Amino acid sequence: MPSLIWLFLIPILASIIALLSGFFTKSFQKYSAICMSLIPLLMLLYGRLDWIGTEIKYEWLPNVVVEFYLAIDSTSLLFLFLVSVVVPITLFSVPAHSLSYSNVFFGLVLLLQGLLNGFFTARDLALFTFFWEAMLIPLYFIIILWGDSEKRRVALKFIVYMIAGGALMIAAVLSLYINSSILEGEGTFNLNELVNAAQRTPYASWVFGVFMLAFAVKTPLFPFHAWLPDVYYSSSTAGTILLSALLSKAGIYGIIRIGMGLFPTLLQEWSPFLLGLALTGVLYGGLAAWSQKDYKRLIAYSSFSHVNVILAGLFVWNDVAHSGAILQSINHGLTITALFLLASWLAQRIETTQIGSFHGMAKYLPRLCWITLFFVLASIALPGTNNFVGELLILFGVFQVAPWIAFILALTLILSAVYMLRWMQNMYFETPIEIHKKMVDIRLKEILNIFPLAILILWIGIYPSPFLNQTKLTFKDHDQLALNETQADLNSSTILLRQPNEH
Repeated sequence: MPSLIWLFLIPILASIIALLSGFFTKSFQKYSAICMSLIPLLMLLYGRLDWIGTEIKYEWLPNVVVEFYLAIDSTSLLFLFLVSVVVPITLFSVPAHSLSYSNVFFGLVLLLQGLLNGFFTARDLALFTFFWEAMLIPLYFIIILWGDSEKRRVALKFIVYMIAGGALMIAAVLSLYINSSILEGEGTFNLNELVNAAQRTPYASWVFGVFMLAFAVKTPLFPFHAWLPDVYYSSSTAGTILLSALLSKAGIYGIIRIGMGLFPTLLQEWSPFLLGLALTGVLYGGLAAWSQKDYKRLIAYSSFSHVNVILAGLFVWNDVAHSGAILQSINHGLTITALFLLASWLAQRIETTQIGSFHGMAKYLPRLCWITLFFVLASIALPGTNNFVGELLILFGVFQVAPWIAFILALTLILSAVYMLRWMQNMYFETPIEIHKKMVDIRLKEILNIFPLAILILWIGIYPSPFLNQTKLTFKDHDQLALNETQADLNSSTILLRQPNEH
């Protein structure tokens, strides 16, 4: 059996094992789940770039030509690495001793890992849609079982938004299948074969719009973000990380794989409208973060703003901006994981997430303070960190197309520096308040948990070439798809022109 299938199967099998491990101690459940979640990462590291081009294809539902078709290209590989890094760190951060139904929690996280691995490698559109919807199931239960007092309300809000965003997507998928059967003589869900049929689909703009709506809700793109603040705030730390670092990337990946892969012309035509929404999201998210009195909500709105920066990079039709957007997707996943971890460690010690309730915490929690400052500086794109490279490429690419838009984006990035540094100043560096209880700084365990993120942030910031090379390959592939699509249209036109002469 090809090794690619194991990237999908191992987390699924690990999920079943975790669910059945309830009779073991919680500590054993946790560390066994971590070990099993690390297996895909070890496999990816062992194969490295050799994974690119690997694929598996099995008949799944032959009556409707649905195949279990997985393949890895440069785009998939980057997102697979992100999943394989974030999931073990998330599991390691969970305090197992105080976790109810711990075996169920670990099983759901591992199930999500397997579904995300399937989603980022699916090359059959029906399979792609299956993973797109299925990943909501573990996330819903993670929110409703381990969230705060508002968990039921926010879990319902989350699932309603996700279903509303994705419901019409099934109709769009079926329309592509039916149209391919009309144009090619046989229907297909194969993404490679749908390239030529997608743009010739009747009402292609509507089909494209439905796909974009689904991706816009999950990412989210402004104004489809109303679910985000409450869900991020009320979820457990692990749930918030999985939502912000991974679920949002599923929406971005969908835009790349479907929008750029199947509808590049329409995406380019819609670019001004979509770019306007993204710019509004960047500004709105930044201003909302600036006005927050709660630092978990501040980070949530900051995440929303930075995700819309990524979307702006995708919607501007420029290769440099596109490469920056792909890289920044990975950067955002790493940075937001660290920020929510650090926020949770602070909340555990001061027992609140309100800004202004404590000051001068650097005196009592020096290690937590300086580590938080490092990741805050990374989040505001300090030179030498990963976000500097990604955001610089986005700004440079946008500037080549529309300098005034680049100016607006640059102002919003300055705004992010203002509200993040203001939080640091308020919480850690003002005159210390008197605290009569003993404050315990973060220990070696927490430092080891977040250390890999710091290494990756510095590596990408100092030597980004290995990552940028993969983003270049990604958009060469998409350019070739667009060229093939144009050639197919020319061939069709030539045939139509010749037909009258043949009679």
